[in-house]
Amino acid sequence: MKSACGKDTAPRPPGPVPVVPGAGEVAKSWQRCSRSYQLDPAQGWTADVLSGAEFRHASGPSGAFLKTAMPEMGRLFTLVQGLGLMVLLADPDAMILARCIDEAHRPVCRRLQLREGALWNERVAGTNGIGTAVQDGCPLFLGEGEHWRFCFSLLASYAVPIFDGRGRVAGAINLAAFNGDTTRPVASLVLDTLMQAGRRIEEQLFRARHEGQQVLTLGVAAGCSAPLVALNADGEVTGATYAARALTGWTDDMIRTHPNLLTRLEAGDEISFQRAEEHVIRAALTLAQGNASVTARNLGIGRATLYRKMKAMGIR
Repeated sequence: MKSACGKDTAPRPPGPVPVVPGAGEVAKSWQRCSRSYQLDPAQGWTADVLSGAEFRHASGPSGAFLKTAMPEMGRLFTLVQGLGLMVLLADPDAMILARCIDEAHRPVCRRLQLREGALWNERVAGTNGIGTAVQDGCPLFLGEGEHWRFCFSLLASYAVPIFDGRGRVAGAINLAAFNGDTTRPVASLVLDTLMQAGRRIEEQLFRARHEGQQVLTLGVAAGCSAPLVALNADGEVTGATYAARALTGWTDDMIRTHPNLLTRLEAGDEISFQRAEEHVIRAALTLAQGNASVTARNLGIGRATLYRKMKAMGIR
């Protein structure tokens, strides 16, 4: 099997002592469970659940995230309900914030404490969708036998981290069911659908954080984050998503200096920067309704420079 990051993993063979699978996100998680957390895979476990007052206090910082994600959770649930999957949303500490389930899920949810306020941190739960996704910041699929604890051997779990307007992990969205490998034939399709949902939530959070500013894309989103940047009226960068930061190498300190987008992109010598620059110019032209003078001013470059770049890129 390949993880969502494109690395090989292998299912866990049966036996009293787990054997670490091949290289990949699952393997790294199993190694943490064995070496760092020293968890017994044969030991049964159910999540601790915060009281009502504790949950309200702990979930407070995730209020905007929860409000933004709820409509997307409902949409996802209608898409995957026929596959027997429930939808869970968690915060950066792997605490469940909300869920979308049907009546068939209730017995499992009661048994495993899959409910608001339940804590699924990898350090105590072992390898699991929510806990491992927020730990590694990487999407993953866990099929039959790929959770660390034996008591979850039939749990199927798809999980994607969601990043906030500053490129930090805001939480994770998870599709789960106790149906073993039933969904494995469509695992790639389900995980891609989940990643698209995560990117939509991320974009809404990013646009809300930079309301009133121009938001441009640096290219096509390929993972669980879209490469978006926010520009002020002078064409200076005021914010960037997780994927945009990974593409450009920008840090919080660098963004606080309000760099000029095209100047920074020109400093790169890889083809990815050339594609990103073209995406920026095309998006800026669209926002300016084709007006070259407005586009040049918004991008912080001269009109002659803009025309030169457009000619080189074949943009009319």
